[in-house]
Amino acid sequence: MTYEETILKIINKNPERSKNDFLNINQLIRDNNLAYKGNYVRTLAIPKVISAEQYRIIETFIEQMFLLFDKVIELYFRDPNYRSLFAFPPQLEALILASRRRHSWVPMARIDFFLEQKSGDIMMCEINTDGTSAMYEDNTLGKLLTANSAFQDFVAGREYRLFELFDSWVTAFIEDYSSEADDVSTTAKNAQRVSPRVAIVDFLDVGYLVEFEHFQAAFLRQGIECEICDIRELTFADGVLRTKSGMVIDAIYRRAVTSDIMRHEKELAPFLQAVTSRAVHLIGDFVTQIVHNKRFFYIIHHPLTQTILSESEREFITCHFPATYPLTEVNLRTHLFTDMLAHDNYEEHKNWIIKPCDSYGAKGFFAGKNFTKEKWYEVCREHLNADYILQRFHRPYLTANIDFAAQNPVVANYSNLTGVFCYNGKARGMYSRMADGDIISTQYDEKTVATVVVGF
Repeated sequence: MTYEETILKIINKNPERSKNDFLNINQLIRDNNLAYKGNYVRTLAIPKVISAEQYRIIETFIEQMFLLFDKVIELYFRDPNYRSLFAFPPQLEALILASRRRHSWVPMARIDFFLEQKSGDIMMCEINTDGTSAMYEDNTLGKLLTANSAFQDFVAGREYRLFELFDSWVTAFIEDYSSEADDVSTTAKNAQRVSPRVAIVDFLDVGYLVEFEHFQAAFLRQGIECEICDIRELTFADGVLRTKSGMVIDAIYRRAVTSDIMRHEKELAPFLQAVTSRAVHLIGDFVTQIVHNKRFFYIIHHPLTQTILSESEREFITCHFPATYPLTEVNLRTHLFTDMLAHDNYEEHKNWIIKPCDSYGAKGFFAGKNFTKEKWYEVCREHLNADYILQRFHRPYLTANIDFAAQNPVVANYSNLTGVFCYNGKARGMYSRMADGDIISTQYDEKTVATVVVGF
């Protein structure tokens, strides 16, 4: 019997109690302002429960991923031909090449994948570096499990673990900051402090302010001065970057995503001047865009990448990365649409998705399964040569759950998407989302549940 089945059995003994718990938790979600852009997080009755053994598999997977990141990033710096595969605009390429090696090339990331819990199989979905978020969601939903009686009955007598994602990030942040001491400008060396003055920067009209406040509180708990700033309101003069309030900035925790920065480049001269002159420590440097951009998913299969990998690493990629191609006429014809319109029973289009190389929040995502073959062909052609990828669709692993907010709550199978928060290349926590269809996204009825590891 799976963990979910065990909890469901407990729920079925007293469903009214579980429904009341669920309604109470929904109110607590509102009380805790667990919302983004005015939309409160929706959840389910059963949290995501994984074993300690499964978590160790995930930790090993993450370590292997970051070894790949290092190899790809280092080749990007060495080889202009390799850089051209990413097709970054000249301004962005220059910012990437100005990045400095720290404790980790990618200090923060959330690696999203499809985990088949029974077999341990993992298939990659997405790599988030710029603007990695949802720590507050996982942290808060974990705390709210105290109000879930069925879960409390389940863990009685068991060892289990939730994840702490704020203080641990401050520790990782300071590791990165300290590792830069021998590779900074004279100005930055003069400003090198054991306890840096930190700015959390984003476009605050779109940023996740509640989450920023929790990170700020974590910095303050460790005696580190910290302000939340709109990236457009920073000033730079005499080699010093300052916040709107006048605080001198020693180190930046960047939450502003690269694509937004490049769109607003002209407004961000102070920030960019400080970064390129190395007058400030940027934790979450532009080098992270190499793995954040979805081109990474086809470049990882490219012959130039394959030449720098070991046999086991090439096997790792084959096992864990879906077939991915630039969305071009040639690739459509080669991999998907040759003679398709002539076959009445053609359904291969249902096995593919397209999505932009550099976007977030599921913007511009299209799944073939949601269209007729004729309409899918039109959708693909509309996005040809528009910085999109064509990717084989992986159907998610299903687990049983129940939504007591539904008009007629019934046990149903939900698709699962697992995210792992990574600080300096190590797994530090998990983020679990579910949906009652194959597509797990806010535009397709996404739910978020707490993640618990049992057996520690």
